[in-house]
Amino acid sequence: MKTILNSKLIIPVENHNNHPSTKSHHDDPILKPINASKGSSSIRTRDILANITNHYAHPAENPTTKGATSKKRTSSFIENESSVASSSNNRQSKSSKLKNVKNSKRKTDPMDILLEKEEEEEETAAKVKSVVPIEDIDKNDFHDPQAVPEYVIDIYQYLMEKEKDAVDPLYLNKLSDINSNMRAVLIDWLVEVHRMFKLIPETLFMAVSLIDRFLSLSSTVSRETLQVLGTTALFIASKYEEIYAPECMDFVYVCDGTCTKQQILKMEQTVLNTLHFNLTHPTALHFLRRFSKASGSDYLLHTLCKYLIEISLLDINLLKYTPSLIAAAAVYLGRAMAGKGPYWTSTLEHYSTYKESKVRECACVFNAFLKKNQKSTSLKAIKTKYSTDKFGKVSEIALVEIMDIC
Repeated sequence: MKTILNSKLIIPVENHNNHPSTKSHHDDPILKPINASKGSSSIRTRDILANITNHYAHPAENPTTKGATSKKRTSSFIENESSVASSSNNRQSKSSKLKNVKNSKRKTDPMDILLEKEEEEEETAAKVKSVVPIEDIDKNDFHDPQAVPEYVIDIYQYLMEKEKDAVDPLYLNKLSDINSNMRAVLIDWLVEVHRMFKLIPETLFMAVSLIDRFLSLSSTVSRETLQVLGTTALFIASKYEEIYAPECMDFVYVCDGTCTKQQILKMEQTVLNTLHFNLTHPTALHFLRRFSKASGSDYLLHTLCKYLIEISLLDINLLKYTPSLIAAAAVYLGRAMAGKGPYWTSTLEHYSTYKESKVRECACVFNAFLKKNQKSTSLKAIKTKYSTDKFGKVSEIALVEIMDIC
């Protein structure tokens, strides 16, 4: 054995020429042949150290798996490189597209930039305006059993569904002996009788509803029996709504001999059989209480709205509108007459289900009838009734111009 000495390293070198089963140092990747004649011992030591470092940094692989492993590493490397390249290309294309879009939308003119800012502000204001809070008008009624807050929404949904079975506003065309003026005079007289007996408002509205529904289904009523029909309708409504209803003879006395007890009882049978005892029908008063609550009306404003829906009973042309729409128009017109704006709010729209444009249309017709009735010398019962201190003299409130609400 030969030994190559360095100052700090001793490396043995064996001679395997006489050993047939081992490799020669020419085949060893570590110990490569070194020409002694070319270079000093330090150079030979440095070359040997370099061979050792390369050997342990890159160990020899199994010749059976070397090709496959190298192929897998090569293929995976190529795939990774391709995926990275494709993702980078996609990012570059997306960024270039965004840049192109931004460049296309970029405004250079100061006026264009100003207009663009104004449009953005308008869009933001519209979004803020669209998200308007709706007040829960039943949140304080859960301790009041008479307010039935658990069922109030279902009740008014049922009333709005039932009010669709409305009366034909042109039903008087088939009655040759009765016209709209006679109907208005009859209702004006019933208001006086209703006030004399101190009946509740529901009784009056139900009586007028019974008259219109019966006349739309029957053509046997003449001018002479029209007052008997009105008296009988108020008699039936009193028994339905009042706790202590007036007796039949009280109505005979009020009629001052124009009808008898037998006539009233016979007309009662005729009315009930014609309507098939279906007496319940929504009126504007039912909806007014709900809408006044939604609008936050005080006593004076609510009384003004009651005056408006009560005077609407005189005009047969308003029958083309549903009772809920008449109540909504009364709230709209009452707020306009009282000078309380806004006339229509998001809370009112939510609980009434009516847009302001539709309510305004009915309010304009309503206001035109009020101006017409103001000039009339007859039909003063309702106006006289609401001109007292008990009702806050709301009938004396000045009307608004049509242009102010239309």
